Amino acid sequence: MALADPFPSRTVDLRERFRPQREWAEGRGLLLIFAHFLTGAGAGAWIFSMLFGFTPGLVAGFFLVVFGALAHFFFLGRPERFWRMFTGFGSSWISRGLAGMSLFMAAAFVYLLLWFFAARQTSLEQIFFALSLLGALWVVVYKGFVWASSKGIPLWNTPLVPALYISYALRGGAAVLMVLGSLGAQHAALGPLEPLKLWLAVSTAVLVLIYLEVMRGSGMTALRSVDLMLFGRVALPFYFGAVLVGLVIPIAIGGLAYARTVPPELLGLLGLLSLLGDLSIIYCIAKAGLYRPLPA
Repeated sequence: MALADPFPSRTVDLRERFRPQREWAEGRGLLLIFAHFLTGAGAGAWIFSMLFGFTPGLVAGFFLVVFGALAHFFFLGRPERFWRMFTGFGSSWISRGLAGMSLFMAAAFVYLLLWFFAARQTSLEQIFFALSLLGALWVVVYKGFVWASSKGIPLWNTPLVPALYISYALRGGAAVLMVLGSLGAQHAALGPLEPLKLWLAVSTAVLVLIYLEVMRGSGMTALRSVDLMLFGRVALPFYFGAVLVGLVIPIAIGGLAYARTVPPELLGLLGLLSLLGDLSIIYCIAKAGLYRPLPA
């Protein structure tokens, strides 16, 4: 009697010319998708909160990055060895990202303590202000380079991926502040977010279209990945999550908000839908990744 294959999906993958990557899109890999989504949105929220002087956004941004770091930690096969990730700073974007997250969390934690419990505008506070901002910018930038450094997956191995991830981190940060504003947190401080969010949504939509068009002409493997997003098994989360929920509806609401005054609850809905769309596009890019065919 033949034994059942414990990994049937891997056996099927080996028979295919274009093998799907599953490590970063299924099972434990979903933790990595949530990790990149949470850290990007949290760092973006921290940056915009510093720009607008929005204290609830600082707190939310810090905890989002912390939760994202925990998701990174539980994604690891051997979490107790996480410290080894620091040793590859010179060659690994994963190591650089861990360093950036660590810098941000340490500096932001001290800055919040000084902000709430110590004198304002001191030299020490300004130092941690600068360090936390540097860490937040680092977190926003590094994620796309982690994906782009995967040379075996053409859909990811392009300079457009870092640009896309940076734009989605900034979108996520603005969306977090809009959700907080709809809950009654300092509405007046968030006035500039209405045109800013509209601009970010439109520019990101254009960037997605450019990305897909460029990848369609980047070789057979990349074309197959794009087809998976447009017509295959990733089409539903792409069209419903990333396009409709994450772009079309937020752009419509943002245009209405730009043209006239709208209730804060509507802006909160815009922010929430935008966040769901951000999560969807990260999932779609991960799920549609295909390895280059093995040489015959």
